[in-house]
Amino acid sequence: MTTLQPHTFTCPFCGNVFESRMVASTDSMGRLHSDLYKEAEGQQPVCYFVHTCTNCGYSGFEGDFGPQNFTPVFKGMLQENITPEIKKVKMDTNGNYFLAALCAEWRGAPFYALARIYHMGAWCCRVRGEMDKERFYLEKALFYFENALTQGDTPGENRAVFTYLAGDIARRLGNAEKAKEYYGKVEQALKECGGETQIGEFARRQLTDPVDYF
Repeated sequence: MTTLQPHTFTCPFCGNVFESRMVASTDSMGRLHSDLYKEAEGQQPVCYFVHTCTNCGYSGFEGDFGPQNFTPVFKGMLQENITPEIKKVKMDTNGNYFLAALCAEWRGAPFYALARIYHMGAWCCRVRGEMDKERFYLEKALFYFENALTQGDTPGENRAVFTYLAGDIARRLGNAEKAKEYYGKVEQALKECGGETQIGEFARRQLTDPVDYF
C-alpha cells in the first residue's frame, strides 16, 4: 500500500515555499506492465515523484529542489514559457511530468533522461485513466528513446532495456512493424553491452505473443 506525506519545498528558482505530497512508503504488489511499470496497491507512487512550484512553475524531482545553478537561458525560458501559464490556473503540485521534462531539457538533460521523464509521465496518465495524455507522453518518450539510441546518448548497460522500451512503446502506439524492429535488436544489445537477461525474454515474448501486462 502506498502512503503519502506532505512535504514543504522551497523553490530554488524563485524562493517560493509550497507544500507537495511525497511517497512515504509503497510496495510492488500489482501488475507488471509490458513497458515495465510495476503497480503498487492503492495509490500509484509514480504520480507523486515530480513537484511543481505554485509561483513560477519550476518542476522536477525531489533532488531538483536542492541548491541549483541556473543559466540565463534557462531563466528566460522558464519565465517566458511556464511562469505566465502558472499564473492563469491552479496547478497541482504533483505529477506534472511535462513541465519537469521542459525544465530538464532547458537545463541540458541528455535524450535518455528526457525519454525516461516522458515515459514516467505516460505511466502516471495511464494509471489515472487519461488515455489521450498517455499517448502524448508515449509519443514524446519514443522520440527521445530513439534519439538516444541513434545518437549514442545511452549508457551501455541501459541500451538493451531502452531498445526494448522503444519497441514496446511503438507497439502501444500502434506501430507493429517498428515494435518488431526494436524487439529484434534487444538480443544484440545484450550481447554487445550487457544488461538484464530478462529483457531479452520479454522481447522474445512480445515478438510472438504481445501483451500489455506480464
